[in-house]
Amino acid sequence: MITVPVTTSVIMDPWQTLNTELDQWAASSKIADLWWRDDDAVAPGPKLDQLISITATTGLLLAVIPANAREDLVAVVKAASHVKVAQHGYEHINYATRGQGQGAWELGLHRGEQVVLDDLDRGRSRLNALFAEDFIPVIVPPWNHMDPALLAPVAKRGFCGVSGFGPRESGMQSAGFVVVNSHCDLIRWKTGAKFKGEAKTINQLVEHLKARRSGTVDAAEPTGYLTHHIDLDDEGWVFSEQLVEHINSHPAARWCNDVAALFGVGS
Repeated sequence: MITVPVTTSVIMDPWQTLNTELDQWAASSKIADLWWRDDDAVAPGPKLDQLISITATTGLLLAVIPANAREDLVAVVKAASHVKVAQHGYEHINYATRGQGQGAWELGLHRGEQVVLDDLDRGRSRLNALFAEDFIPVIVPPWNHMDPALLAPVAKRGFCGVSGFGPRESGMQSAGFVVVNSHCDLIRWKTGAKFKGEAKTINQLVEHLKARRSGTVDAAEPTGYLTHHIDLDDEGWVFSEQLVEHINSHPAARWCNDVAALFGVGS
């Protein structure tokens, strides 16, 4: 009788995958730093309260839509010393031609450079008036799309940085202008906002951490965790809480709780 060996696939716990990567950082005597950004904020509410509570030990860059921001958001931010406000475009409107596979763009050149820059100036003025020292002049492009041709003009207008998505490219930064992106979005968007699962979310985090450790991307850019508190479902909230605890408990990981310092503000 011929015996056919039975192979069993071992499914690794996603959290163990993260631990394994962080252990590699520890073995190299390095600390893996992460930071937290949340997009689309306009008003107070229970979900924002929950986000602010969860991020008490992590720091938070809250990307606020200037044209839609409500004045009662100010007191909520002021009461949370770990929260800083960034500028999420101006109105969060898509100006790209639909049906041509361009994706959604507010900060493209579809309307002309000057129109976009004027919008950004208006947005900065409003957020500065509302949030004062809690606002840092960092642009978070809606849908993470911003034409590279706008980088130099916005830097000259006094913005200190930009935060998009994906590993930052070399040469994008200059004196007084910093690029610090997010690298992990826990939401699956195509069929309606829903948590995409532990494995996929952790793999996205680990992918950037591993690339930093190996030097295939800028190792100095902290790994960014991106949320949209308005769209988070229960599973996404649970995962986010677990991630905070996991990073806080590992000796080779830490949160950048001073998000303003990431962009050279107050440092």
